[in-house]
Amino acid sequence: MTNKIKLDNNYFLELEKNDVDIDGQDIDRLNIKEIRRNKYLILKIDFNTFDEKDYKKIIKRVLRIKALIKLHAIKIGIEEENNEIKLGYLINYDKNNHKQNEFILAINAILLKTRYERYNYIYDTVCNYLDSYFYGKNLCDFQDNKCGEKRNTSSTWGCCRHYKIKWLGPFSKFTLCEYLKEDYTCGAKCLGCKLYTCDYLRKKGIKFRMKDILLLDAFFNPLQKYFIKYMVFTPKEKVIRRLLIT
Repeated sequence: MTNKIKLDNNYFLELEKNDVDIDGQDIDRLNIKEIRRNKYLILKIDFNTFDEKDYKKIIKRVLRIKALIKLHAIKIGIEEENNEIKLGYLINYDKNNHKQNEFILAINAILLKTRYERYNYIYDTVCNYLDSYFYGKNLCDFQDNKCGEKRNTSSTWGCCRHYKIKWLGPFSKFTLCEYLKEDYTCGAKCLGCKLYTCDYLRKKGIKFRMKDILLLDAFFNPLQKYFIKYMVFTPKEKVIRRLLIT
């Protein structure tokens, strides 16, 4: 197994079994005065020293500190061979722990240079996660072109149909989403659609809440979360433009 986890912009985290003789600043106790005194930031991420419930608070603090570091021209990480930059150390990391992997993805998002890059990365990462959750499982119990919710009805209309002119409601034409491709995959890459679960899935215990997805919960304010949730049947580019102005 490799002894490092590669991140974007040539950064990486070095894997360690314990924190003996490691020179770094605990990510859960970062202090801007200490960072300014050292003139560089090296993170020490020991998953045994802080709780999962604190992940959001830590990520938001690291994001604020990154902005302060930029103002003071403080280096993030130490440059090594091949232009790679050691961001810090990862201790007591379990590669099979989904929440720990989410935390690392959030650290990676912080490293991106612009809000657009960050939002684009978060959007794609969460979409891919939700796609992989459903892939190959037939959780909707499709059979003869009908999902489980519609099995005992004459209707074949499902989640990918909507009113063409929304404000007309039932007086509008109820039509198949224009972004649904011939192979029944989504051409819009719409996060709102992917987060949605019908009553049938909820009865099976399948429900996605933004507060349970660290990348969405830590990086977006309540208004942005509203748009993410309700801008359904909408391409990614339009959603991200809205997020950038809110």
